[in-house]
Amino acid sequence: METAVNIRRAIPGKMAVTLRVDTSFNLDAHLEENIHELTFAQLEEVVKKISISNEALKIESDMLDKYYERVVPKDLALQAQAQAQELAQLAQGRSRHRSRTRAVTVERLLTLTAEQKCNIAYRELEETKETLSKLKQESDHTIRNLQATLEEAEFALADIKKAVNEFERDIGSFTQGKKGSTIVTETLFKYFEDKIHAKEMLIDKLQLKNHAWKMLKAKLHQQLRLKEEAGELLREVDFHQLKIENSQYLKQIEQYNQDLLQLKVMTGKTQLVLNSYKRQLNRMSSETKQLISEIKSRQDLLKKIELETTEVEEDKAKVEELNRKFRDDISNYRVPDVLEYVRETWNRFDLEKKVKTWERKVDIAELAHKTYSKTWESIKMYNDQDQNLNKTNTVTRI
Repeated sequence: METAVNIRRAIPGKMAVTLRVDTSFNLDAHLEENIHELTFAQLEEVVKKISISNEALKIESDMLDKYYERVVPKDLALQAQAQAQELAQLAQGRSRHRSRTRAVTVERLLTLTAEQKCNIAYRELEETKETLSKLKQESDHTIRNLQATLEEAEFALADIKKAVNEFERDIGSFTQGKKGSTIVTETLFKYFEDKIHAKEMLIDKLQLKNHAWKMLKAKLHQQLRLKEEAGELLREVDFHQLKIENSQYLKQIEQYNQDLLQLKVMTGKTQLVLNSYKRQLNRMSSETKQLISEIKSRQDLLKKIELETTEVEEDKAKVEELNRKFRDDISNYRVPDVLEYVRETWNRFDLEKKVKTWERKVDIAELAHKTYSKTWESIKMYNDQDQNLNKTNTVTRI
């Protein structure tokens, strides 16, 4: 931009600068005779004017060199440069008065016309516009790339935040207070396997979409190449058609993005339901293990009760046999003598005590048997309920 501004500033004043240069040479020729008569301030003014003229001439010379390099071939440029050097040497070899006249003549010959200056300035302006247009295109391309990179980074950051929130929601609350547990490790492995599988599916889908876009791009390039080979030029209608197709493709891309977003939402909901079912399964598995251990302990207790019941029944049979024997003895009773009576009475009392004791034992055994029978019935009923519940869960899982 600075070059263009400087050129535009220099263009309006070229004729005036050239006139000042020509006049300055005349002034130099006049001032060389009266140089010693000038004051210091006048000399500074002269030097300042000459510096301004030299800067303007430098700008014009640079512009002319650029134009000359674009228009004139290198061989002709070298030839013209050699001729200019010869003219300069020829001018230096003459006398002082004639050298002044020759220098003014050379300067007048080398001075460009107004039309030539306008052409050079116009060409320089066009080149500057082209350069600015290229720079604008490059800057727009760079801005688009940076915007795409920024959007990609924002999407990646949003995905990372979403993944962190899902991890804290699904795994963080589940693993609280269960550090070092095998279930936590298996849950983490399963979670990451599901995430990796979902990413792989998304990569496959994007690769397929990318392949489809590449095929479409190749098809469009092929159509464009065929048109160029057939000599057809792209008209405004073609560009309008391309804009319409581009807008349609952008709408399709937007629709695909919406579908992808819906699929992500559905996947998230499905993942939530799956995690809920997994938690229920883990809870029911732990309850099942607990119930199995409890059933095993109850079965051991039942076996013990059955053994005790068998022993009590055997004792009961023995006591009943003894009681029957006693009853038979009582039925066959004969009156003994006094001592024998006393002894038998004592034995009877003793036997009655034993009978009462055994009867109490039998009653206790019967009560225990009834209690154990009730316990056994409740255990059998609980086992039947567990079996029905397991069958219901199995049917539900299927």
